Amino acid sequence: MLGGCSTDASVKTYLQALLDASYKNDATAFVKMKLGTEEEAQALYERGIDTGVSVFCSRIGATDEYKEEFRAAYMDMLSKVRYTVDDANKQSDGSYIVTVSYEKMNVFKPALELHQDHVAAMTEEWAKTPENAPAKEEMVKLALLEFKSSMETVLADVQYSEAQTINIRIELADNIYTPNADDIAALEKALFDGE
Repeated sequence: MLGGCSTDASVKTYLQALLDASYKNDATAFVKMKLGTEEEAQALYERGIDTGVSVFCSRIGATDEYKEEFRAAYMDMLSKVRYTVDDANKQSDGSYIVTVSYEKMNVFKPALELHQDHVAAMTEEWAKTPENAPAKEEMVKLALLEFKSSMETVLADVQYSEAQTINIRIELADNIYTPNADDIAALEKALFDGE
């Protein structure tokens, strides 16, 4: 995406542009650096959301029909990630090491705890009046939607861990600089609690 002739500052701006387009749905730097059009930045963001929501839903045992239910909460969560691209240093092999500061978002563990409390209360209520309890399929749906509600509650006042740093290698392949996929995956994991 970024041509072969680069400086520390341009590599730093490049990574910032990619992260902002991916997490914040902000294409400003992406377009300014001519990495792509606003539409391409939007497509990058949407692909990330689609993948993230699919993974998230499979982890909590939600089928595809719940993807849209969780999409807005997932987008809200991404918009609140905290990172800063600090500096880029060229290495002897021509690659760059870019230091990123981040604060891990504590969202999944608190949401899960809140969800378990709410589902326990719902289950207790259903046990008291079994004749008014919903069918099993409806119970599952209510429990899953309760998790979405718990996430929204936590996100409204989300807490972060102390700032840490992570290195992202930007490598030159076919005269084009691209972020190392493993490093990007490590950052993604580091930004959120409860893996």
